[in-house]
Amino acid sequence: MQENEVVTSIVIDAPPDRVWHVLTAFDQYGRWHPTLEIRRGEPVPGSPIQMRIAAGTAAERAAEGTVLEATANHVLSWEGGMPGLLYGHHRFELAEQDGRTHLTNRESFTGSMVAEVMAGGREVLLAEFDAANQALKAYAEA
Repeated sequence: MQENEVVTSIVIDAPPDRVWHVLTAFDQYGRWHPTLEIRRGEPVPGSPIQMRIAAGTAAERAAEGTVLEATANHVLSWEGGMPGLLYGHHRFELAEQDGRTHLTNRESFTGSMVAEVMAGGREVLLAEFDAANQALKAYAEA
């Protein structure tokens, strides 16, 4: 793992197409994701998205981004933030594993604030990503 990257993973007892359906239902993130809402956008490359990130925390804020990749049942990614200050590239990677889904949830950051954010907040980000993974697992398995 790079110093500017957060990576977590989980195995979900559901096939990739089910997990993909949950990840691409942007209007439903508020129902399962503990800290992210996608308020506008479509899971289509080039689509602009509007998000509320770190929802429910002291760092809660609005952010805009763009969907970069949406390869059904394999990869969903977007980028967004404040260019030059703190810009993230978020990526969900799905792999079929004996009828289940191995999900990797990662984000890499660029900008002048990365070192400060990572020094003081890496553990918080890892905990948020793990919580999101567990919430996705519970929602996809239900």
